[in-house]
Amino acid sequence: MGPRRALGLAVLLLGVLGASTCGRHSLHYYYMGVSESSPGLPEFVSLGYVDGNLVSRYDSETGKTVPKADWVKDNVDEQHWVTQTQRGKENQEFYHVCLNTMKRRYNQSGGFHTLQRRYGCELLEDGSISGFYRGAYDGKDFIALDMDTMTFVVWDTVAEVTKRQWEEEGRQAKLWKDFLKNTCIKWLRKYLSYGQAVLERKELPVVHVSGKEAEGILTLRCHVYGFYPRPIVVSWLKDGEVRDQDTVWSSIAPNSDGTYYVSASIDVHPEEKHKYRCRVEHASLAQPGLFAWDEHSGLGRVKRRAGVVPLLTPDMKFNLVTTVLAVAAAATIVAGFAFWKYKLNKAPGP
Repeated sequence: MGPRRALGLAVLLLGVLGASTCGRHSLHYYYMGVSESSPGLPEFVSLGYVDGNLVSRYDSETGKTVPKADWVKDNVDEQHWVTQTQRGKENQEFYHVCLNTMKRRYNQSGGFHTLQRRYGCELLEDGSISGFYRGAYDGKDFIALDMDTMTFVVWDTVAEVTKRQWEEEGRQAKLWKDFLKNTCIKWLRKYLSYGQAVLERKELPVVHVSGKEAEGILTLRCHVYGFYPRPIVVSWLKDGEVRDQDTVWSSIAPNSDGTYYVSASIDVHPEEKHKYRCRVEHASLAQPGLFAWDEHSGLGRVKRRAGVVPLLTPDMKFNLVTTVLAVAAAATIVAGFAFWKYKLNKAPGP
């Protein structure tokens, strides 16, 4: 797998990981099998996330499911990981068979192909619960569960065959609904009790505003990073008016330390640069922060408001390449989300 494809998978990852807002929590799982493995890209990988925090990982290179957060490792017994390792190996074998079947159904003789799925549950602010199951092949939507109607939604004629088989069997929708509304929620509550201090923390964002002029157009970019929890609103204002129609955002990407990064850019006329401010709204801030480009220092200039601590320091640095590389390994797991035919004997474990 070349750098170009790896970067493409990383881009697809951005913004898809589970997130939490105040009073809202999620447990999400991501599986991916590939037709051609290579160093750093295992044949099969599965990841578990609580509120966007990686808590478990299985991959075919190690052949083990392991905890990926100290607060999980300290509270879940070893037998659990033994059981999950066995489940990971079974899924690895299953994905290998299904990839070959999918290639036949799509009349593909070779090439690089991916088979993925994404599923999970959420506790909402009002105490209610929700769940989802979604799959795709080669990064394109393939099949999903509609939990209200207990039927499957598909996107092409090959998926239609799977839909008919699953609905004729009559077990798949029931198994997934039971798992998502019961087993998944039970484990989410456990994880929340284990990691409350980590999951409910608030970390202030660091903001860096930069500018680059080319061919008479000035591109202002607002980099916001180091924040937690994940939900954030970054807007460009002109004379106090939100200019979302002119703004381009990156997806919200995870950093290797468990925090997040996002950027927002806007093209402006150089003579109007003084009219623009980047506004950042986040749970860690009592009030939104306003930031302007300082072309002399290259750093954002803070417009102070009551209760807002200045977020910029002269020596702060940011490297987007480092951030992309930090998530590239995880990106290979969720570059699309898909699955084909999973004949369950029992609902999957967490």
